[in-house]
Amino acid sequence: MAAFAPSISVEVIVWLAVIALAAALRLARLEHLPLTIDESVRAFAAWQTSEGDIPANWTGDMTAALTAYLFHIFGSGDLLARLLPALAGSAAVALLWPLSRYVGGAALAAAGLLAFSPLLVHVSRSSLPYSVGAFLSVAMVLSLFAYVRTQRPLYFFALILTMGLALGSDPVSTSTALIVAAFLAWEIAWRRDEELLAAASPVWRNPALLISGLLFFLGALELGITHFGTSIDRLSLPGLRQWVDAFALPRDSLIWHLHSSILISYEALLLLLGGLAYLWLLGRWIISRGRDISLFQRFLFFWVSGAAIIIAITTRREAGQLVLLLLPLALLAGSWLERIVADAEPISLGRAAPYLAPVLALAGYMALVLIQWAKAGEAGPERERIGMILALAAAIALIWITWNTFGRRAAAASLALALVLLAVAAIHGSTSVMYGRGNEFLADERINTRVVQLQDELVTIQTQTPGLIAVNDSFLPALGWYLRDVNGVVFAASPPADAVAIVTPAGESTPSGYRWQGTWPIAEGWLPQTFDPLDWWRWLVYRQAWGDISSIEGDLVVRVE
Repeated sequence: MAAFAPSISVEVIVWLAVIALAAALRLARLEHLPLTIDESVRAFAAWQTSEGDIPANWTGDMTAALTAYLFHIFGSGDLLARLLPALAGSAAVALLWPLSRYVGGAALAAAGLLAFSPLLVHVSRSSLPYSVGAFLSVAMVLSLFAYVRTQRPLYFFALILTMGLALGSDPVSTSTALIVAAFLAWEIAWRRDEELLAAASPVWRNPALLISGLLFFLGALELGITHFGTSIDRLSLPGLRQWVDAFALPRDSLIWHLHSSILISYEALLLLLGGLAYLWLLGRWIISRGRDISLFQRFLFFWVSGAAIIIAITTRREAGQLVLLLLPLALLAGSWLERIVADAEPISLGRAAPYLAPVLALAGYMALVLIQWAKAGEAGPERERIGMILALAAAIALIWITWNTFGRRAAAASLALALVLLAVAAIHGSTSVMYGRGNEFLADERINTRVVQLQDELVTIQTQTPGLIAVNDSFLPALGWYLRDVNGVVFAASPPADAVAIVTPAGESTPSGYRWQGTWPIAEGWLPQTFDPLDWWRWLVYRQAWGDISSIEGDLVVRVE
């Protein structure tokens, strides 16, 4: 009797490796960096809700509501505040695996790009809503093409449900839902696409299926309106409300090039590949007049175009909004790379192996050194810097030799080598937003680690001299979350007369009857107000900010006995 020998394909191994790496980047040491001010505001509101005290600024979106449930069950903390987005970010990459069954190898390439995307790693490791929005967006696309290919009612219900949940989640998933609806209307009503008409036919012919889908949609809307069971303050959907607020006037006062700077600084790999793929698809569309373009490629073109327009006209800008653009760019880049690989000559890859191997070794060296620098928040010794320069120069020279030796036959190999170097930069960026204490303008204002020491100091004061501890209400966004468990803390514009300690903005005069006990850094942030190539390069490699770093500080004064 033959022994059982399980077989596993190389593709499955690659998929498992990509998903495992994506999960590791998103879940490892979630509490390592302190929250940003935006995260602190959301976490504090979720904690208040979990305690039964619904705050006035309660957003009630899916991320916030489910986080409130986690706090209620397991207790509050930085790790739990970020756990749901981290799981959603990992699941978004994993969902591309079943999508590959319907769209081919483009999904695998996209999964690799998204796994190491610094922006997606950042939003997945924060308590912001955009990671859940990315998960719902990918789930929508998977449900859509799974239903179009199989016409199974299960996928139809999944599509309807995710579109309904998206309206109660965040602006990214809301935008995706609106784009999907617009695309279906365009393809069915205007272009009369046969594939979509055939997929829609069972729905129109089966009233029970149509009514069931409507009930699923209404149920999802009801969850959004009731803030997923946590409260109901007005008849509105959190995701749709946040989407509308993104276009509110007047415009924000942030730098005009915020989104473009984030894309260039953090997402150069995705921007380059996705942009080239967009132009490649546009050229094919014009030449073939749309006949050589698949339904999936038309949808990606529609998605990228719609996302670019939405992001361009937003007036209240946030880094997380760019997730809407990165998702279709990654899939579009994957579709383009799949075409290049299909057209490549295997023999040319074999001939280029002597050049490919040393480039991979050099890239591995650069990745290790850059990860070390990212964790330290500064560059290493001079010999390390020289070694990095020599390694990069050698890698570029080998790529040039490969191209010069084999010409067009080595196009795929040369592209692969160049992508390896760009991937190193993406890994460096992902590591920086995970562990780096350097200046990441992507994160906006981050709370200083010494806030925990301030928390301990106030607990000591409360223990030694019980009474009210007054904190200026301007510090509520940053300190509300970290002082939530300190007894006697009140946030007020004017401190009560009987306060035993007061935290005031740094530089204010010490009230009579109190003595100054120290100045505490609360938070700091940085934005690249100007652009200089050399400054940008120092930041990209060493994480050294240029220009002014805005900081928030507070003075602690205690009553004199």
